[in-house]
Amino acid sequence: MKPNPSFRPAKDAGAQTPSLFNRLFPVNRDLAIKSIFGVWGAYFIFATSRVLYVTQANADALFVQRILMTSICITFTWLLYRLLISVRRNGMGAAIFMLTVPTMILANYIAVLDQIVFDHEAALFDFAYLLKPVDFESFDWAYVLDEAFTRYFILASWGALYLALSHSKDVQRMMVHSRQLERVNRASELRALRYQLNPHFVFNALNSVSSLIIDRQNEQAEKLVDDLADYMRAVLTGGAQDMITVEQEIAQQVRYLEIERMRFPQRLHYFVDIEPAANDWSIPALIIQPLIENAVKFGVSGADQPLNIIISVRIEGDRLRISVANDGRVEIPPAEPSERTAGTGTGLTNIQSRLRALYGQNASLLLANSKDGMAIATIVLPDPSLIFEDI
Repeated sequence: MKPNPSFRPAKDAGAQTPSLFNRLFPVNRDLAIKSIFGVWGAYFIFATSRVLYVTQANADALFVQRILMTSICITFTWLLYRLLISVRRNGMGAAIFMLTVPTMILANYIAVLDQIVFDHEAALFDFAYLLKPVDFESFDWAYVLDEAFTRYFILASWGALYLALSHSKDVQRMMVHSRQLERVNRASELRALRYQLNPHFVFNALNSVSSLIIDRQNEQAEKLVDDLADYMRAVLTGGAQDMITVEQEIAQQVRYLEIERMRFPQRLHYFVDIEPAANDWSIPALIIQPLIENAVKFGVSGADQPLNIIISVRIEGDRLRISVANDGRVEIPPAEPSERTAGTGTGLTNIQSRLRALYGQNASLLLANSKDGMAIATIVLPDPSLIFEDI
């Protein structure tokens, strides 16, 4: 098919011609405009205020001339701004160079124009003399040099201020971007850690359902399927609730233990002891799940003796202590993952990573062995207000 020469693609509706200010001030527009007009506006007010204590002839004409001269200074400062942004990718050294020789040249031009504007006692709004040839021999060059130094000091000071503020703004922008990336990474990390589900648990639960069906224990099989479905739903579809109450967390763990007790009805026993005031305390969802899994895995599966699991929650001062105790003894896993044996320390690392991502150094996981032959894992959490909002 031949293209239709009369057809022209429509312009992108989102593409708009940059405004005049955007073209004049392509970088740090607000900062440049406010600083330039702020510096020379202050200078204009200061120079004009002299009329309050110094009598000046033809003050109205001088006021108009001062407006004209201030506009010229703003224009030259804009030229300096363009010079600075033209070398912004070349490092601070190039920017500092622009504040030396080029700025001196601009200051000298301003001083010469100042001499031209104010060297005539013109009437109000009379600018005809500006169109006449300039007689440089009549200039007061001492005044020009003095004025050039003053203008250079103002231009260089503005340039240094602009560079400092623009650098600070760039740093703040990078920090905001870094915090946004950190929040995304932290959210992804927490979600990945939370969704780590032991596949053996699901396989064993389904195997238990199969055994119950074979033994025609349909009611127990149905209850186990319902409990497993509720548990899986809470784990896999509860992503919107990264923080839940202690009451919700314990209810979830009880559901998990009930599923496991269907496999070991005679050997698994658990007890829950929660301080009533702690029920509404917000904690990370499924934070004690690895502790319960470890207790069942190494307690019930690793021996033929009955296993007691005790879950207790207490408020101590401004801290929440969640303890999971079970029969047996705990070994502190090595710090280096390469030194761990299979099946040791993964769940504890999961907890430590989540606590570090959420609370920094304000939360901890403690492991201990009691004198009565129980292994105790304790999670100590600070007040929920200490959860990181930003990093």
